[in-house]
Amino acid sequence: MSETGIGTFYGVGLGPGDPELLTRKAMRILSEVDWIFYPFEARTGTSFSRRILTALAVPAAKCRQISLGMAQDRGPDQYTYATAAEAMAKEVRQGKSAAWVTQGDPLFYSTFIHLYLEMRRRFPDVPITIVPGVTSPSAAAAAAGVPVSLLEEKVAVVPAVYGLDHLPTLLDDFATVFLMKVNTVFDQVLETLAALPHRVHAVYAERVGTPEERLVTDLHTLRGQKLSYFSLIILRQDKSILAAAQQKEGV
Repeated sequence: MSETGIGTFYGVGLGPGDPELLTRKAMRILSEVDWIFYPFEARTGTSFSRRILTALAVPAAKCRQISLGMAQDRGPDQYTYATAAEAMAKEVRQGKSAAWVTQGDPLFYSTFIHLYLEMRRRFPDVPITIVPGVTSPSAAAAAAGVPVSLLEEKVAVVPAVYGLDHLPTLLDDFATVFLMKVNTVFDQVLETLAALPHRVHAVYAERVGTPEERLVTDLHTLRGQKLSYFSLIILRQDKSILAAAQQKEGV
């Protein structure tokens, strides 16, 4: 608790799935806070964040579930974000500490951003501390052994459902492109890549950092499959850098 008698609201990154990838600061805060709020996907009845918390043996008594639709259109979730912000602000103003945990990094395509903006807009007196986490692109590149950038090279990170129309231009300008959450548009990705005038080397990665982790360099073998929501594709121009990924896959 601060000298003003107000607690702190934390945004804590849990990393991509491997509990050992949490920072020491994240571990300390999770052990010290009074309440841990985590997103729960109403459509599937699952929570990736809760799975990581369970692996960390975080006491269930201080964990509070917030049900979200997690659809592409987050409009219906805005009321839930507002309600969750009110609940956390109430705890903090009573001198308690509250953390919103999120897979990956709190400021990288994260539910935390909605809570952060709500808190800043409606409860500006609440102290906020953000603890970064390992992002899925970083974890996927490490698992596949793919260098992300070197010297003057540029990197792009694009949600696949929004960025396919711009992919040819992106690949002209960026050495590495990460296509995020490719599960719903995967066959369209294959068609886009096939139409490129030059070959781009690719690695598909899903559920990185979990026992279900999968890396695939021959993307055509995945055509027509039901793929994980937690998926991405690394596209890389340099022809010399995919040997490690192929070795890991057993190619």
